[in-house]
Amino acid sequence: MKHTYDLIIIGAGLSSLMFLNQYLKKTSGQDILLLEQKNIINSDQTFCAWEGPGLTNISKDFQLKPKKIWNKIVLNNLNDEIKRDIEPYSYVCFDGKETLETLLSTCKEKITVIKNEKVLLLSYEDNVHNVTTENGVHYGMLIVDSRNNIKKHEIKSSLVQQAFVGNEIELTHDRFNSDEITLMSFSQREDEIEFVYILPFSKKRALIETTVFSTSPKLTDIEGRHQKFLKKYEPYKKIRQEKAIIPMAVVSPDEERKILKIGISAGMVRASSGYSMRRIANWSTKLGPHQLDESSVSSFRYYSSKWLNWLDKILLNVIIKYPNKGPFLFMMLFKRAKMPSLIRFLSDKPSAADLINILFCMPKRLMLKGLVKKEND
Repeated sequence: MKHTYDLIIIGAGLSSLMFLNQYLKKTSGQDILLLEQKNIINSDQTFCAWEGPGLTNISKDFQLKPKKIWNKIVLNNLNDEIKRDIEPYSYVCFDGKETLETLLSTCKEKITVIKNEKVLLLSYEDNVHNVTTENGVHYGMLIVDSRNNIKKHEIKSSLVQQAFVGNEIELTHDRFNSDEITLMSFSQREDEIEFVYILPFSKKRALIETTVFSTSPKLTDIEGRHQKFLKKYEPYKKIRQEKAIIPMAVVSPDEERKILKIGISAGMVRASSGYSMRRIANWSTKLGPHQLDESSVSSFRYYSSKWLNWLDKILLNVIIKYPNKGPFLFMMLFKRAKMPSLIRFLSDKPSAADLINILFCMPKRLMLKGLVKKEND
């Protein structure tokens, strides 16, 4: 006789584990299976989010220990530099491996976890989902799917790829200002937006990433430019590396029967920035105390703000059509905007007054050009 789970969750990444952390605090009695294609949690991830008044306290609500917290940010482009004190808000960094391990530890006693189990096929027969893996078949009444499998018709905006290559390095002498992060240090490129992102954990240790916003970024080229940038810090010790390509787009997923999409495919990556932790936290902490089943699945689906989607579509159009103007756009926004309004905007929690402030701070002519859809959209 086959065993049928109430829920099968595909993928043990950030969205699945943050969901389980909150869901299992409010519900009980369900038979839940978590499938993860990898055998170990990788150490090549860093999660960051803004925290402060009016925002979900990720550290407290998810029992996570930050790797580092900053209250000052820096942006620069050519000879223009912006330094902003963001208190009472902060920029918080979480170690990826430690975060995922901590989240998994809070729920693994209440669920069944199978690692090294790659899902090959989903099918639906006799009111039950059949989840075929490399090692067999699992049966579930409802699927929570965190895989990155966005369909083309689900993308409702221009599509930009965020590609990054980063290294955490340790120097032999003090060089970093550990009190402030370099959020964006722009390079001058005509066909894409490129900037360096620096998170200093101490005066000798930092994560340095080269990030590119482009329609077709090439990781090998970015890695070459990144290694060239790192030469200025020699001699140094490489602690670890991280690199990835993240889709940035407004996504409206299909509502499939008895399947709840989460993560990238559900639109939980902010279209104009590529950040996801804050969106996942906002969504998962708002979940009610009712169980996830066929009758309640619609109340669990993630829906992003129409106003934020509208603004993100404009920003994505600008990034694609006028990449050489991207540094100017971001510099003006961080120079002119009130920091509380900007942080709440970036964290999906803006008030009407915040949105008005952001709109007035953006370069008007450039944003109007972004209102026109990219050709062939």
